[in-house]
Amino acid sequence: MTGTILVTGGAGYIGSVAVKALLKKNYDVVVIDNLSKGLKKLVDSKAKFYELDLVDDLSKVFEENKIDAVIHFAAYKAVEESMENAVKYSDNISGTINLLNCMVKYSVKKIIFSSSAAVYGEANGVLSENHDTNPCNYYGFTKLECEKIIKWYSKVHGIGYVCLRYFNVAGDGGLRYLDPDAKNIFPIIMEVLVKKREKVVIFGKDYDTRDGTCVRDYIDINDLVDAHLLALDVDYNGIINLGTSKGASVKELVDWTSEVIGRQVPFEYGKRRAGDPAELIASNEKALKILNWKPKRTVKDMIKSTYDAYKESFE
Repeated sequence: MTGTILVTGGAGYIGSVAVKALLKKNYDVVVIDNLSKGLKKLVDSKAKFYELDLVDDLSKVFEENKIDAVIHFAAYKAVEESMENAVKYSDNISGTINLLNCMVKYSVKKIIFSSSAAVYGEANGVLSENHDTNPCNYYGFTKLECEKIIKWYSKVHGIGYVCLRYFNVAGDGGLRYLDPDAKNIFPIIMEVLVKKREKVVIFGKDYDTRDGTCVRDYIDINDLVDAHLLALDVDYNGIINLGTSKGASVKELVDWTSEVIGRQVPFEYGKRRAGDPAELIASNEKALKILNWKPKRTVKDMIKSTYDAYKESFE
């Protein structure tokens, strides 16, 4: 595919790296972001930027630009907050509908949607795309509803789509993004290393895993973005997992960080969190088959690039 790509959430952690990669591939890029968590400074100056929320009137964006495809990252994504504020998180659904309505009106025929492993709920083990979906939080529910709505718009209006279900995204994409409200293990570990936090708390040590701590599938942000660019060019409508098909435990992450950085990461064990499955790993066979995609970076690569970003910012 060639032409102009609209990136929603293009000032965020993943979106800004995708914008950079698209420009490198000589696409024209238009960005929508409400800057609730995104940073304008991360958006490449060669991209055309609109500070808008997806529930706003988007017609100006589509009238001023001939959009050929959409990569849709924009969403609220804090699991705990979604269980406290369904009104806010419902914007994930209404914003997606608003975006799709504009695509229909202005004849845009392709969308790549940023979905999530949260749609699987409290599943366990290695998950394929055929695994039952049963979200256990409202955030996961909104992602699953958006998938269903996109599928219906494809049936009714002929919009091509790929829904990419991410597992745990980590690493730095070269833009030195620092999470302003760290909830995930990678930025939490880094905040300990730069002395913004005292220690890492590992929730639970009695799970049925190799060391008793939860195991997750971590995918490098650069590999993730590669998959989005490949998805633009495939003649396929459907859902694809994005992960490495390998798991790392929380304790292993702490130990590997100490090894890569060369100093001990202080930690303690806490109580289990409700709803945390013991092991959550993606089957990526479909991504290999449909997208001809496979991950290139290791967990230790992700640790190093993330630490370099934090170290540079806190020195």
